[in-house]
Amino acid sequence: MPPKRRRTSESTPSNDDGNPTGPRPHDKLWFSDGTIVLATDVHLYRVHKGMLAKYSTVLNDMFEMPTGESNSECWEDVPIVEMVGDKDEEVSILLKALYERNFRDTLRGCKTTELCSLLLISTKYDFLEVQGDVVQFLESLFPSKFEDFVPSSVDWGSMNASDLFELLAVAHRCETLSFLPLIYYFCAALLVKEAPEGLRIVPNECMISLMQGRDWLCWLSQYFIRLSLPSPMADGQYVCAWRPSSCLEHFRAKLNERYPAGQHRFVFFLSIPPHGILGLQQNGICGNCASRYILKVDEFKKAAWKKLPEVFLGKKWEELVRK
Repeated sequence: MPPKRRRTSESTPSNDDGNPTGPRPHDKLWFSDGTIVLATDVHLYRVHKGMLAKYSTVLNDMFEMPTGESNSECWEDVPIVEMVGDKDEEVSILLKALYERNFRDTLRGCKTTELCSLLLISTKYDFLEVQGDVVQFLESLFPSKFEDFVPSSVDWGSMNASDLFELLAVAHRCETLSFLPLIYYFCAALLVKEAPEGLRIVPNECMISLMQGRDWLCWLSQYFIRLSLPSPMADGQYVCAWRPSSCLEHFRAKLNERYPAGQHRFVFFLSIPPHGILGLQQNGICGNCASRYILKVDEFKKAAWKKLPEVFLGKKWEELVRK
């Protein structure tokens, strides 16, 4: 819904003590040469109509429509437009994105709720450049290529379950799908006790995809455990021609050491190190068995990555990546 113009009064309402009770001018996003005032329930933003029209096709079309200026509320002869249905924080961060230099760098310091607000309002009003910056930043956190995924590059500890579920719901609403598979993965990988609150804010279709995807991830976990317990015979050939029983026993010991019984119900594939259950030193395991196992782990993870968007969204990576 586009913004609407208020027609009440020409000044900010105040209570009996003379203190303003309505929205107040923003302390930073208020320019003396501004040609339009955007009003939320908290703040008034005096900004430049030309800039808004330049970057938003929706607002440009709205500004070109006849509005009956003589009957519109004004602030010092500057027309006021009420941002109906938009939260103050959404309008505020959108204008910051337009007016602040190097805002792309600022995105790194934004909270998840701020990123969601910016993605929502930039999509709503077709601020395509702003939306593109947000999506590009989120794609850097949740990449589409396996080789670009570096778990240590993101402080996942600061992004709790509610952040991830909010991002999932907003990305679906805005139809920005390129970074959704990884968000689905992290939401589905959360323990059930951490997820109930988040499930309440996502659409039903997302909830179904999450449940189905979690089943798939749990199956992968079981497959990885079997992969880490190689048999002396595989594909009609001996895996280890040197000392199969010794290698197998050491594989079992390392599996129990890394994932003790009762502590790890499931092992989700993106948390598996490149060497799997092996460390840099394959004590007691021959080089052939270790090399073959590491190759199998890499193939397993890449195959799971390729399948990720198909499981959660019914699409391939190529269909999701922005052109």
